[in-house]
Amino acid sequence: ILVSMKIAVCGSSKINDSEIAKKAFEIGKELAKNHILVLTGAGNGYPYEAAKGAFSNNGKVFGVSPAKDEKEHVNKYSFPADTFTEIEYTGLGIPGRNFPLVKEADAIIIISGQIGSLNEFTIAFHYSKVIGILSNSGGITAILKEIAEICDKNGEKGNIVYSEEPKELVKLVLDKLK
Repeated sequence: ILVSMKIAVCGSSKINDSEIAKKAFEIGKELAKNHILVLTGAGNGYPYEAAKGAFSNNGKVFGVSPAKDEKEHVNKYSFPADTFTEIEYTGLGIPGRNFPLVKEADAIIIISGQIGSLNEFTIAFHYSKVIGILSNSGGITAILKEIAEICDKNGEKGNIVYSEEPKELVKLVLDKLK
């Protein structure tokens, strides 16, 4: 299978809503169905659910870890080492690893999230990447539209799509990338 594009799934490392976790899993599954390489920060939470979803559909998942090696990845960060086709150990820490994660991706999808996801959003916004927001998923997703309005200098906010439905969100992101 030829992987055509890379999409990073960013979001909260803590799951506090099982319905959103199911949607994250569906997003991963849908990305895999479309032969998209799923990138994550190799951590827990909603991005990990998306990784599991992609894996369940024979997808490929590339983790961009803040750790310098697998030992640090598992012991210091308590991050999972399964459900990844490959993990790149950057040694950049958090938030350092956010930059290569987003820069490497053709687009990002944000599910809930706090400061780390906001950092990933601003990097993607700055580089005019396509950004998909899972609406009503909690965290920073509630305020990203307002941030995009305030920060819009060159029409970057036009690269952002919003949906509450995983399949529709993936379709909107892929349509923007065409």
